[in-house]
Amino acid sequence: MKKVIFSVFFALLGISLMAQAPVSLKLNLVKGKVYTVKSTSKQTMQISANGQQIAIDISSKNVVSYKVLSQLNDVMDIEFKFDTIASKSSSPMGSKETNSAKPAGNDPLEKIMNKISQNTIIAKISTGGKFVDFVTYSKFKDNVMFVLDSIPAVKRDQAKTQAEGLLKESAVKSMIEPLFAYLPEKPVKVGDTWETSFIQSANNMSMLCMNSFELKSIENNVAAVSGKSEIESLPSNDPNAQMSQELKGNITFDGMIDMATGLRLKNSSKGHIEGTTTMKNNGNEMKMPVKLESESEVVMSK
Repeated sequence: MKKVIFSVFFALLGISLMAQAPVSLKLNLVKGKVYTVKSTSKQTMQISANGQQIAIDISSKNVVSYKVLSQLNDVMDIEFKFDTIASKSSSPMGSKETNSAKPAGNDPLEKIMNKISQNTIIAKISTGGKFVDFVTYSKFKDNVMFVLDSIPAVKRDQAKTQAEGLLKESAVKSMIEPLFAYLPEKPVKVGDTWETSFIQSANNMSMLCMNSFELKSIENNVAAVSGKSEIESLPSNDPNAQMSQELKGNITFDGMIDMATGLRLKNSSKGHIEGTTTMKNNGNEMKMPVKLESESEVVMSK
């Protein structure tokens, strides 16, 4: 009887020690294997303009696939493809829908987005999930910009402006960096916390995202993580920008990380952001209060 009690005691002690042992959450990807990330989001935006309340509903779906081409020490060359960048917005002014995966029509923006989805770009990513640098950024941008030759001359200047905004290096980086910006720099155990950050950029608007994580549990080689992102807009460095934003808010999230690969299997989030958007036109300014509620989900297919 005494032996049985001691056996049970040491078994439980072993389980407890295993639960408390720090674990290393790092990217461990198979060379040549294609991994796919699917994200969906719904946003409700409330804008106050000239005393009127305008509601805008936005839904989006993005699909990104990637594969490791090579690895040297703890830095990988990864080839990314933005398979689908789709969004649909509806407001009292009308509806607008774009989908890069569909054949482009006569709309210049559709042609640009479709060209983006047809090309790949290579970036260096560390096994700790840190974005290091681009390898083929210039080639990627040039390949997409070729689409301007197929756009009528009367629309080409406007299309070029749109393309330059979408293809800024900081904007393309924003499409890749958040995919891995959740890994801790050192081993962690249940109850430990860590922080990461990145800048989300689009056209001339940038948002600083300060993220805090907590390892909640480990079960069946899957780590459960929860946390919060503090979001704040950054001042534009373009003196000619027609629009600027002063926004602030937060996003709470829960996610699951595969300990074998270091990949985020699933992440669900809810967010609230509010502030002011300023529009400039011929020396005049119009300030519009903005509130944004969002829900999103990210799922990994491996």
